[in-house]
Amino acid sequence: MTDNNLLKAAGIWMFTLILGTTALYGQQIRDIDEIQVVAPYEPSISDAFKININPVIQDTMTVAMDFDYRLRPLKLITRLQPGPLTPARMRAEPPRQLSRGLVKGGYGSYNTPYFEGFYNSLQSDRYALGMRLRHRSSGEDIDDHPHSTYSQSKANVNGTLFFDRTALDADVLFNRHMVHYYGFPSNFTDTLLPPDSLLPGASDLRQQYDFLSSALGFGTHHTDSSRLGYRIEAGHHLLSDRYDGTEHHVSLNGSIGREIGADPFGVARKQYLAMDASAGYYHNTDPADTTSSALYALKPVLHSYLNNLDFHVGVNVNVEGDDGNYQLRAYPLAGLEVNILRNNLVAYMQLSGGLERNSWRTLSDANPFVESAPAMQFSNTRHAIGGGLKGAFGDRLSYNFSVTDSRIDNHAMFGRQYFIPADEDDYPLANQQFAVLYDDIRKLQVSGELFTRFGQQFSLRLRGDYFDISTDDLPFVPHQPDKQLTLDLEYNFRNKVIVTAGLTARDETWGLTRHYPDFSSSALPPDDASYTQHTHKLQDYFIDASMGIEYRYTRNLSVFLNLYNVQNESYEKWMDYPTQGFSLLGGVSYSF
Repeated sequence: MTDNNLLKAAGIWMFTLILGTTALYGQQIRDIDEIQVVAPYEPSISDAFKININPVIQDTMTVAMDFDYRLRPLKLITRLQPGPLTPARMRAEPPRQLSRGLVKGGYGSYNTPYFEGFYNSLQSDRYALGMRLRHRSSGEDIDDHPHSTYSQSKANVNGTLFFDRTALDADVLFNRHMVHYYGFPSNFTDTLLPPDSLLPGASDLRQQYDFLSSALGFGTHHTDSSRLGYRIEAGHHLLSDRYDGTEHHVSLNGSIGREIGADPFGVARKQYLAMDASAGYYHNTDPADTTSSALYALKPVLHSYLNNLDFHVGVNVNVEGDDGNYQLRAYPLAGLEVNILRNNLVAYMQLSGGLERNSWRTLSDANPFVESAPAMQFSNTRHAIGGGLKGAFGDRLSYNFSVTDSRIDNHAMFGRQYFIPADEDDYPLANQQFAVLYDDIRKLQVSGELFTRFGQQFSLRLRGDYFDISTDDLPFVPHQPDKQLTLDLEYNFRNKVIVTAGLTARDETWGLTRHYPDFSSSALPPDDASYTQHTHKLQDYFIDASMGIEYRYTRNLSVFLNLYNVQNESYEKWMDYPTQGFSLLGGVSYSF
């Protein structure tokens, strides 16, 4: 080896020795404290197979538990010591602004003015006074029926004085109703009117009823049924017309009642005994005759109230007096109500009967085209047996369905009369007035009614009736439909706009005429006079729809518009007496 190689080998060895004995650092060593982490030891076996079953010990030995015990009731004496009551704090409501009066006025088609006014006292614990005035008339005739104008005016004053437990009230009413007998048959000018003759004038066909009534009553006004309650009222009315007919009616009515507590057998939780008594005297005069009659009634009734059952039993005793002849009749009174589902479903039944005097006032109110001083008799309801279901579906919808079977003797109806003279050269006379016909009937009535209300905004009432009436002598009951439907609704939009609507639908109705031969005037024929009867179909059915709208401009001022006979179909409610077609009435109302 050469020297150079030896030197190179020695250098390499020395460099290797230095590297092996000396530590080399790429970074500078810093002074950092040592940190140790201490935690509980948690051994785990990651790959172990785990059995998810709890060990259960099967015990084949059973022990029967047999206890002998007795109950020893112990009466605890408790003492009620009510603490002081904290007085309730009532929120003061703002006083309502009340109005004393209201006036309404308007004008409509068929030359119809309208006015109505009310005036009443404000709230008082001493007295209440009120007054009402009303007028409505029509000065335009119906097509093809001259002299069909009418008018009705009414004035009423009433008042009440309040005492500690009683009240004294009085009422005075005057009503004037004017109509025309415009019900000429369609063939009147061709077959019933002599040649070159003029139609009767308006003064010959005018009828005017003047009705004046007064009443005075006194009685208790408390609501506590455990205290004796009573009321007595005396009244009188006078009805007269243009043909010197008059009717006086004097009445005296009284009622008394009081709760008598539970019955001695402990069945009824509360009982109430009431008694009604009435006496009425009628005196009718006309140029040809004078009649008088009276009707007395006494009705004691016992009302009993159980938990879910209420019933009443009683008797209606009537005494009929006709021209000095008196007859006594008694009718049972009974009723039953069973509350099946907490006022949601209530079943009820009732039995009643009684006498009714057909007065000139009630007959002319039902049909103003009735003849002057018509024949007036007593209608005898032998029995009226009925029952049904009533209740509610929630707090929005209520219902009532009923079936009633009645037997009525001397039921009043309206028919036309024709008088045929014996001389062939004379023309028959048609009486535009309606005579009152009486017949014994049996009536089955099925009724259903639904009523719904959504607050003060919307309400609807729907009612349907079905009649099955059989007569003894007459072929049917004139002007009486078999089916009838009525609908009434009201919508209040934010107490600013109020919309109302009504609808009445009826199926076919028939009229009846009696032809009397050998009579040359319209004087009433005797009861045994011979006649022939003829039936006349009025219409297959009719629908009478009406609606109204009221806009309240302010709290006191509003305007209204009412529409009648919207379908514009004239129908005959009474034979040969068509109604007005489509008409409207608009106006203004103001309260003060």
